[in-house]
Amino acid sequence: MDMFFASLTYVDQSHDSVKLTESDPKQVDADHDPPSEFDFHSNLQELSTDIILKTKQILTIIDTLPGVGVSKDEQLKKIENLSKELETLEIRKKQAIVKKEKLTDFVNSLILQVSQGIAETRD
Repeated sequence: MDMFFASLTYVDQSHDSVKLTESDPKQVDADHDPPSEFDFHSNLQELSTDIILKTKQILTIIDTLPGVGVSKDEQLKKIENLSKELETLEIRKKQAIVKKEKLTDFVNSLILQVSQGIAETRD
């Protein structure tokens, strides 16, 4: 809403005066220095793009929210299921870390054995 209001304010304060009819004289305000036509349209394009992007972000957030037809119990059950899934994944992660550490220790011991064997053959 703030972005939309700021955009409207920019347009209101930055546009050049326009004659209402062909016979009306163009109003000139000495204190008003509007941006060039190119800059004004470039800024309008940027403001429009920003509003569209923000609208898409808001709609994405709305789409991810539970629907009106989803009860509190269903939401809590979904959270509980996701929590259990997270716990399971955390256990698997810890198991993978332990396995990696064991393999690293094994590889390190092999490297030491090979390097000791090479050192003994040189002696």
